Amino acid sequence: MLSLSALVAACGGGSKPSDGAPASTVIPIPDPSVACKVLRVTPDGSVRQSFIDPLMTVVYTAPTADACGGLTLAGQGQTSVIPTTVVAQSEWPDPEGGFVGTRTIEPVAALAVGTAYSLRWNNQTVATFTTGSERRGSVVQVTDQPLRLPSLPNAAHIGKGDIDDVLDAFAEGLAKGNDIKKFLFEAALRAELPHIARPNARYGAHISKVTYRSADARGNPVTLSALLIAPEQSPGGPPIDFNGLPVVVGQRGSTGSTSDAPSSAATTIGIPGLIAAGKGHLFLAPDLIGVGDTGTLPQAYLVAADTAAQTQDLLRAVREHVRQQHLAVLGPDLRLFGGSQGAYSTFASLPHLSREGTVRIVSAAQGPYDVYRTFHGTLLAAGGAARDAYAINENLDFLPSHTRDVMTSFQAYGNYVFDPKLVFDAGGQFLPSFLADYKDGKTRDFARQLGANSLITGSQVYDLPQAQVQLYHFNTDTLVPAQNTEDLLAALNDKRHRFAGVQRGSCHENSELVKLVVRYSKSKLTTHTLCVAFQIDDFVGGL
Repeated sequence: MLSLSALVAACGGGSKPSDGAPASTVIPIPDPSVACKVLRVTPDGSVRQSFIDPLMTVVYTAPTADACGGLTLAGQGQTSVIPTTVVAQSEWPDPEGGFVGTRTIEPVAALAVGTAYSLRWNNQTVATFTTGSERRGSVVQVTDQPLRLPSLPNAAHIGKGDIDDVLDAFAEGLAKGNDIKKFLFEAALRAELPHIARPNARYGAHISKVTYRSADARGNPVTLSALLIAPEQSPGGPPIDFNGLPVVVGQRGSTGSTSDAPSSAATTIGIPGLIAAGKGHLFLAPDLIGVGDTGTLPQAYLVAADTAAQTQDLLRAVREHVRQQHLAVLGPDLRLFGGSQGAYSTFASLPHLSREGTVRIVSAAQGPYDVYRTFHGTLLAAGGAARDAYAINENLDFLPSHTRDVMTSFQAYGNYVFDPKLVFDAGGQFLPSFLADYKDGKTRDFARQLGANSLITGSQVYDLPQAQVQLYHFNTDTLVPAQNTEDLLAALNDKRHRFAGVQRGSCHENSELVKLVVRYSKSKLTTHTLCVAFQIDDFVGGL
């Protein structure tokens, strides 16, 4: 594969040798006008009804850090720059040379309705779009959603006594109908998950499905769905004052488009939601695009910018709903948690959510934070290379389907072009030719997409002085490498970031409960899911 300097020289970049100097001593100077390349821009030129307060994102490649300049906004045909603020920005150092950058901005004030605008980057117009009249994060509808969890009432209004019994639902979910297992699990759970076993709810819970406006892959408005669980006054109990109420944002793990979504109130993310509401917090969980009401659309699987925007828009919509329904203003305090893909979503959303309030708690378990290394190490191992720290415990049987998922996601949300027939055989397994090409660096576009969505080795700075961060990971996780959490812990402790505290949470790997689950479980994913119970117990105990 060509080195960066050879590639730039081939494209016409570089400096001429001085008189008498041998050509071999010349150090090429990359020409940003040639070497800076847009991978994706949102909103793109097809958008004719953009939000009047859009998030605008460019994903690009660059020869060196800070080489390509900022992203600016202007009225079409005008040279004056419209004031914007930076929401998120990061440049990822490509191991093969150069950088992959992501920059998201938003206008300081709402744009004019029905007006054309231009996005400029690297001294070029990279997109034009036209506004409609909507604001992002506006609420569409809020409707009652009956709970559909075992051992709990099938109702949209849950009493505090039922919230105090959520452990039964948790145990039944683990036992999957086996009464002996349920008895054993319940006994162990009561001993090892004290905060789930004894929530001591002060309120009941009102469960709703929310629909709200956000953006699709190109920047067009789309209606997304989410789960909302609010505290509710119990008979004889204290009234609910929504003014100043703290908010909990829970992020789901990976799921199929036809599987139950958080908004269905049929997934276990409802359990911490019920406990949070019982303790006087407003709980919300986005389905994210491609799940729930948008199940026919591609998922933005491990795509940081879209995940963050859709979560931020949900928070804005719920705040609007509370203002309309309860004539109240929610408090600024935010508490965030998620597991697996949800852990990734939690960190991807941090720059956006920190603009909406004060982040107090960040709880994340078993996330693929370094998307590049998570796939890179296992793809090399699948091709016969020695396993690195990211591949050491991984079950490679999972890799083909997850690679297809992420490639499909990058195709929809990153302008990545790939032909599945050149990657997978008829049975869905990798073609040896693809693994050889990846090893030889011939799939550079895919690697750059992975890097653009990696959250550890980029230059994004977190300034969250009130936030306590707790990261969990089972050491022998067979699906998502535990090295993700080791590396994220090290990165967050860098002095360029500010947190109230960063620490490793305990997965109780030698506890009786974990031994019990491992003994009875036949799932290959057991070590990937075990931490979540302890994570939730710690999280709700801190509310």
